[in-house]
Amino acid sequence: MKATRAAATTSIVDERARVAWELSQLASELEHRDAAVAELIGRLVEAVRQGKQEEVRGYVEAIEPRALAELLVNTRSAFWGVIDVARNVLVFAPIAVTWFGLSTAAAAYATLIGLKPDLVNQPFLLLWQQNFPGVGAPLNFSTLAIIDASLIGLLIVLSLIIHTRSEIGDVSTRTRALLRESQIRALLGHAMAATTSVEIGSATADAILDQMVAEERRIYERAMEREQQLFDLEGAVGEIRRAATELARAAEALNGQHAAEADPAQPAPSRS
Repeated sequence: MKATRAAATTSIVDERARVAWELSQLASELEHRDAAVAELIGRLVEAVRQGKQEEVRGYVEAIEPRALAELLVNTRSAFWGVIDVARNVLVFAPIAVTWFGLSTAAAAYATLIGLKPDLVNQPFLLLWQQNFPGVGAPLNFSTLAIIDASLIGLLIVLSLIIHTRSEIGDVSTRTRALLRESQIRALLGHAMAATTSVEIGSATADAILDQMVAEERRIYERAMEREQQLFDLEGAVGEIRRAATELARAAEALNGQHAAEADPAQPAPSRS
């Protein structure tokens, strides 16, 4: 029993060492990507090596496998990062340009009406398109419309490029991320299992081993009992077969005797 317990303890220690080594490799991969996450996994490594179940559970619950896998797999270039940032900023550019044009046009219109009150009956858009004669404005109506349309068109093109790359070009990246996520989840599960198994005290371990030995002995005895019953059943089946054979012979002899009695003219069979 002591040898069995020692072998089990050695196996647990080896499993903890293996899991800690794999976690340390993961931490080294993350070190140049996210130092905070790498530090967290490094502490998880130490907790696994020391067999601290509560600390391991806390660190494992703090780690998000999907985000970790995407962090390891996704290696976006600086060019695509700039494109993404430019797209996000340009979303507000048409609004900013439009309101800037409206504010300057409103100020120029007020100045123009103050200088020439007779133009109050003229449409605002017409005066704006004419750049408010005698006053002027940074942008007339058609120029502002062209700038807004150009910005919106550029935003559409950038969004189309980014979504095309994301939906078509990143299929293999998403596949690798899913595979890496499954590996990380399995590794975290092994870390939990390796530390959970060492939380059993020596007295409890002895009791569990005694129960296992008793259960193994009981299973062996039941198997031997079933084997003996099977052997006895085979013997009984053989006896039944022999009795059935003798009964069939007796039935045949009886049928022959009845046939002879029914036909007296038929000579009886000669006895050898």
